Amino acid sequence: MRSLLILLILTLGVQSSFAKKVKLFGQHAAYANTQIKVLCYDDAFSKTEKQLAIMQLDKQGRFSVEFDIDETQMVFLPLGIFRGYFFAEGDKEYQLSLPPKRDLSPAQKTDPFFTPQDILLGFRNADKNGLNSLIRQFDNQFDNFVNQNFESIYNKRSSSLGIGFAKEMNSEYAPVKNAYFQTYLKYRLGFLDYLSRPEAYISLENKYFSNQVLELSNTAYTTLFNKVYNNALASAFHRREKSKFAKILETREPYQELDKLMQNYTIYQDKNFRDVLLAKSVYDGTQNALLSRRKAIGILKNIEQNSQSNEVNRLTKNYLAKLSHLLKNTSAPDFKVGCIALSDYKGKYLYLNFCNTTNSVWERDAKLLMKLHEAFGKDIEFLSLASDVDPIRFRNKLKQSEANWPVVLIDKDNSILKDYKIKVFPTYIIIDPEGKVYQYPARGPHDGVEKVFVKIQRNVLRKNYSR
Repeated sequence: MRSLLILLILTLGVQSSFAKKVKLFGQHAAYANTQIKVLCYDDAFSKTEKQLAIMQLDKQGRFSVEFDIDETQMVFLPLGIFRGYFFAEGDKEYQLSLPPKRDLSPAQKTDPFFTPQDILLGFRNADKNGLNSLIRQFDNQFDNFVNQNFESIYNKRSSSLGIGFAKEMNSEYAPVKNAYFQTYLKYRLGFLDYLSRPEAYISLENKYFSNQVLELSNTAYTTLFNKVYNNALASAFHRREKSKFAKILETREPYQELDKLMQNYTIYQDKNFRDVLLAKSVYDGTQNALLSRRKAIGILKNIEQNSQSNEVNRLTKNYLAKLSHLLKNTSAPDFKVGCIALSDYKGKYLYLNFCNTTNSVWERDAKLLMKLHEAFGKDIEFLSLASDVDPIRFRNKLKQSEANWPVVLIDKDNSILKDYKIKVFPTYIIIDPEGKVYQYPARGPHDGVEKVFVKIQRNVLRKNYSR
């Protein structure tokens, strides 16, 4: 017992020794009495957000918060129409200078395609030789060079300009000892290689990824990785034995064979690199319909089971969460909109519709939804959640439609569109009596959903009859 206690203490001591404190403090009166989340990515590829802390600003707009990080990483703060970011290093204090406060408009809050503007945050206690100052300075030089010479570099495939600029930058920043910045410099300049020779993937991967340390917390590394290995599974990792990759993907258990085939190449000898690349490629394959979600989930689970790397396990866990989202027989995200909650429909089938009544499709769908509700409303509940910006116009539209089922306006601060990852209106989902996804995306009223309803109706009758 005593030895176990000592082992536990030692283990906790080792784990905590890697974590380092970061302190953020400052003042901005415009943000008084608000809360601001401090976030980072749990992994660089799935872009799954992880909360590090919450900044609580007082009535004068003052704030001070501390959090732990294991390594230097990009940290970001949602600030209305902006997303402020900076690169946090352990054991550092940052006196943040927040941008002018500009809240999201009601339309932006319900717009699934709205993307905030990224801005590199400044500091009142900035060190001109610090990491953030160096990145800001270099990025300005890099962006100006690319903007002025893009056609010469890309369209004419001229690498000489890029080589000259890279030599100049490497010489200028040679005295900098910050390891994160040197990696950032290397892979940001590597993007010039990619621009001049995007088809030269073998040369690019040998130069930047063969026998290199995995730098998954460095944004320049992961950006170049995404470019070089874009849609890698579809191209059979740049046409290497493409027919073999295609045949393996058709098998029931493709992971072992994919892993074995990749090991034929020097670049893929490092297991962690191979796992990261395969995991990313498999997930990307679901986005271009190369793989079904279920097959991709099977491969990702095998990667996870055969990996000892925390980074790989984090990545596969996040990809699995994304792919399982709204998958048949998985729990539908809970919600409450106005006075209506998902729990109200427990024990019943629910035909859930995300819509916008200003969309011309709404008028077309609403007429058929009324008929469907009259025919199947006894066994299937209907609910439409509207993302309209103008509540007065919404109410007028609702009166005109004479809807015979609940149509509820999504309040501006509700997270349901994000929780359900709604990107287009209308979107239909069928949820079963246990609160699990029955069909997503479900057929719409013009796409033959009545056939699905008949099947559900028969299931309900059969269940009631067997009681």
